[in-house]
Amino acid sequence: MHRLLPAAFLATAASLAFAGPAAAQQAPFPNCAAARDAGYSNIPSNSPYYGTWLDRDRDGIGCES
Repeated sequence: MHRLLPAAFLATAASLAFAGPAAAQQAPFPNCAAARDAGYSNIPSNSPYYGTWLDRDRDGIGCES
């Protein structure tokens, strides 16, 4: 049993390290041209597609049309 604890700890730590970058993933569009090409505009700040770099006037709406 004591030998399983370190293995379980390492497995958990490895899964957290792997999940870290995925959790910090940015919005999928590098710019508004890419967002518009994909059919997105007027992206609200609560959307997973929103990024602060897409909101020039910082009003909470990205890639305003």
